[in-house]
Amino acid sequence: MARDLRPKPGARPAPQSAPSEPDPVADPLDPLDDEPSGLDDLTHAEFITIYRDASANIRFAKEQMWRVVLYFSLGSIAVTGYGVVSRWSDPTLTYYLLIIVWLCSVISVLIILSLQWWQSVEHHKIDYVTSKWSRFATAARARKSRIMSDVQRYGMLAAMILYLELVTIAVTRIFVNHL
Repeated sequence: MARDLRPKPGARPAPQSAPSEPDPVADPLDPLDDEPSGLDDLTHAEFITIYRDASANIRFAKEQMWRVVLYFSLGSIAVTGYGVVSRWSDPTLTYYLLIIVWLCSVISVLIILSLQWWQSVEHHKIDYVTSKWSRFATAARARKSRIMSDVQRYGMLAAMILYLELVTIAVTRIFVNHL
């Protein structure tokens, strides 16, 4: 229910105070303080399309990183399982399987680093596009700590790489005992 802000008949007007200095830190959530973007509708629509495309690319890259970890894990289990089932009967095959595990480990790490780099490029694209939007949109995006996001992102990257290398070392120890 809206309040009626008109003065009542017979009421004295409120005393007028001297105009104060404008607040140097304006509240972007206040519609009066918000500065809309200076973009025309077509350009704004293009920016939204770029933003959505970059967001989809980031989600795709993250999914691919987890798939690389999953496929490497399954491959390591399969190769080690084959060695156990065959009772390590062929030392030459065991040696070649170990080389394949190491190659797959190195390639997996390179793929994960490449996907991480791609995500970084897409994040920069999003930062550029959203810098042209309204003050409210900029303030809303600033609520997410950039430092904390980087710590989480690179922490997960380090955990993935560490996991891949620890699996590689574990498989190597198993294989070396049977060479």
